[in-house]
This record gives sequence, structure tokens and C-alpha cells, in this order.
Amino acid sequence: MKYCVSLLSIGLCVPLLLAAPPAPAAAPVSAPGKPLIIPQPKSLRLGAGTFRLEPGMKWTLRAAARDPRLWQAAEAAFPGAPGAFTRSRSPGVVLQIGSPRQTVFPAGQARWAQDPEGYRLVVEPGGLAILASTAQGAFYGLQTLAQLWAPAGRARTCPALEVDDWPALRFRGAHWFPSASGAPMHQRLITNVFSALKFNHSLIQCEAARWDKHPEITAPNAISKPDLRHLVELCRAHYQEPVPLINVPGHAEWIFRNHSNLDFAEDPQTPYAYCVRHPHSFRFIRDVLKECLPIFQSQSCHIGHDEVTMRGRFPNPECPRCRDETVTTLVVEHANRLARWLERRGVQSMIWGDMLLGPGEASDATHAKTRAEAQQRRAQINKRITIVDWHYAAAADDRSFKLLHEAGFRVIAASWYTPENIRRLSQAALQAGVEGLLQTTWMGFFPDERALESQPQQFAAFVLAAEYAWSGRADAPDQLGYDPGKVFQEACQHRLAGAATPRTP
Repeated sequence: MKYCVSLLSIGLCVPLLLAAPPAPAAAPVSAPGKPLIIPQPKSLRLGAGTFRLEPGMKWTLRAAARDPRLWQAAEAAFPGAPGAFTRSRSPGVVLQIGSPRQTVFPAGQARWAQDPEGYRLVVEPGGLAILASTAQGAFYGLQTLAQLWAPAGRARTCPALEVDDWPALRFRGAHWFPSASGAPMHQRLITNVFSALKFNHSLIQCEAARWDKHPEITAPNAISKPDLRHLVELCRAHYQEPVPLINVPGHAEWIFRNHSNLDFAEDPQTPYAYCVRHPHSFRFIRDVLKECLPIFQSQSCHIGHDEVTMRGRFPNPECPRCRDETVTTLVVEHANRLARWLERRGVQSMIWGDMLLGPGEASDATHAKTRAEAQQRRAQINKRITIVDWHYAAAADDRSFKLLHEAGFRVIAASWYTPENIRRLSQAALQAGVEGLLQTTWMGFFPDERALESQPQQFAAFVLAAEYAWSGRADAPDQLGYDPGKVFQEACQHRLAGAATPRTP
């Protein structure tokens, strides 16, 4: 089946896929006669007529304070139209062009108004308005509006409608790897894809950057610190909180790159994890974090701690510092030490959840040998550490979420590219009341344009994760009414310039 889809980003006015075959009865917001918006809003009601955006029309932003990010997004949304800012003491943010009837913020009387990321979009023949409690909510309203424009000569038109919308999950994150050659693609991901799909976090696995203090581990395609900073700033400009991921103490091959730092490898014969008690290991990680944190200036930092025992010997019976200790002691000790160090600098820690789960406590990703061992770890890990609980099986459920919640942790679900895994994990997250959903991608440490061709399913997964995390829909992936791979590809590659129009019954 072929689809005509379009997605438009605010930042660069890039199209996203929109037109689609009739949606199932379970998804009323995309029923015949209504435009398909990705992710789908909570409520969409069609009106009569259209609004016509003519060059030179004036728009007004009314808010308590002017947010440059929202201002820039509005300028891109209304090209050729001058803008004006009016400071307001009334609640919320109102972005208006023309003379729609409804421009009064309801002061929290509606569900969308109560949510800091919620918005109301009103389009009438006489004008349009976006109402939100915050600038971020208004920004998301612009992302929705961008998908509705249709070209009409020098003008653009939008069908008359009302949209009330807010996210199902608070944390909606995309995980990716920066690289030197992939920087142009990463910029498009941030501005064209993640923004339009209403992601609000980017988890950036950045240990392969060029660190000044440790040039010995520099990879051939490593991204420079100025280029990394540019991507971080671009995330923040599009309301995506950038979070660095430095994977330790396992998956630490990056530390031993070019045969470096083997003096503190836990198992020098298989340099995968480092000795957490070696004085050089903590010094090394501290050096990297001291360079990384000022670039991100984030409230959080992900410090890995997954699959610590997957390769090599941990603990190594030949290591004089660790040989008499258990995995539990070493993992807990190191995670808590790093968390304390970060906390003193105003940064909260995240770790993966698999080492805190034992047999039968989840559908997969359980790397404690016994339930008793897992329970001990959950009891001893600092409860201010957020657990990012990843599962890749299609049969994902909320068992582990409940166990981690009961242990006192804030939890974020993490899915992979399998469509059913994303759907079921997002539903489990909603049922368990966890913080949100992180879509991971493992296409390689240095993705560039070739990754789009070699592993398209990993990129299509971003569209699905955004849909399920924002809309909260439970529909099977093949019942959403669009092809997520096509949506992603055409949004990222700028292939379409059209926009959606309402379908007729």
C-alpha cells in the first residue's frame, strides 16, 4: 500500500507525510473527512470554510515574557507576516493572526490548559489562534499547524477546525549518536523530525567526542566539541532537553580505544569494563564529565551501568581491588559514587535498569543472576537516580516498572525499533504511570546518510514512539493510517513540499 504523507517542521518549513487511507473507527481524530496529524491530537473538530494566510498579514504573540524560541518558530510559521509582542498579565500564551472568535485563555479550566505542554488550536475563516499555558505548549501548537497548511499560490490555506491536545507521557525522548560525518543528518533530525513529532528530550551518546584531556581515545569520525555544542544548542532551541550519555563501567570499549588505558581495564584480556576501584578509572570519567557537562548544561546525565558483566571477567579474580567483591557491591558502589559527584554539581543521574532486574521480573533485559540479587541492588542504589528500563521483546509488560516504582525510583521506559515492542511498552508505561518513553537506536556509533538506507526501521521507530508517547493510542502499528518509515524518510530528506487537506468521506 502506498501513502501520500507530509510533515512540516517549523524550523525549516520541511514537509512531513500527511495524507493517508481511512483510519479505523478506534481512532476518531483521523476519521474520514479529517486531516491526519502526527502524532494524533486528543481532539479534532472540523469547522466550515478555510483560513487563508496572505503575505503581509500581522500576527501577535501575547504572553508574560517573550521566548525567542517561540518567536522564531512563529516567524517561520507565518512567512512574510510581521509579528508583534504584547506583554500580558493574564495566564498563558496566545498566538494570534487575523480575528478568530476565541482568543481568551481559560485559566486552567480545560485539560489542555492544565498541561504545560498542552495547547488549543482554533482556525476560522477570519483568523487563527494558538492558546497554551506555556511557550512550549504554543510551540507544539505550531508544529500541528505546520502539518495543516496547503499551498494556494502566494498564500497558504488551512481548514477551519479546533484542536485540543496534550501529551500522554511527560518524558518523550530520542536516543542517538553524534558523529563528524553525520552532523548534517543530526541537524535535520532535530529541526525537521524530532520537533515536528513533539519529542522533548534528546539522549545523546557522546563518549566518542573529541575530549581535550584524553586525545588518546579519539576515533576517526569523532565529533568536535564545538560541533557537539552546536547540536546541543539546536536541541534546546527546539524545546528538546539535551541529556548526555556516557556509558560506564561496562560498554567501555571507547575508553580502551587505540589500546589506551588498559591499566585500569577490569579484564585486560577483554577490555570491556573498567575496574571501578582503580584510581585512574574515576579520574578518567571525571575528566570527561568536566568537559561534557558545560557543553550540555543539562539537569540530567545518563551514566550507563548496563550489561556490566556481558563480556570479560567482572570482577576479575586477578584484580587485587575487586577479586573479593560481588558484582552487586561494585555496581552499586560505582553508580552511587558517580551520582553523588554529579549531584554536587546540580545534575541528576540516569542509569539503565537491566542490572537491577532478575529472572522473571521482566520479559527480557534481566541481568541480575537471581531475584534476591536484583532486590538487593534495588534496595542499595541511590533513589535519586532515574532508571531507564529498556526492553526489546514484543511481549513487554509493566512488571519491571512496578518493581522499580515500589523500590522508590523514577522510571522511564526504553524501547527499540520493533513496532510491537514500542506499542506495548508505551501502553505498559501508561498503565504503570511511569515518567515517559525513550526511543533507543543502535544503528552504530557514527551514523550518517548511509544509516538511513541500511537500517531504515530504526528511524521509522522514532515516528511510532512519538505517536504512542504523545497520543497514548493503543492501535496496532498497521492501523495507524500511515507508513512511519515513509513519514520519517520524507520528513528527513525534504522530498515533499505539500501539506495535508481534509479527506472526504
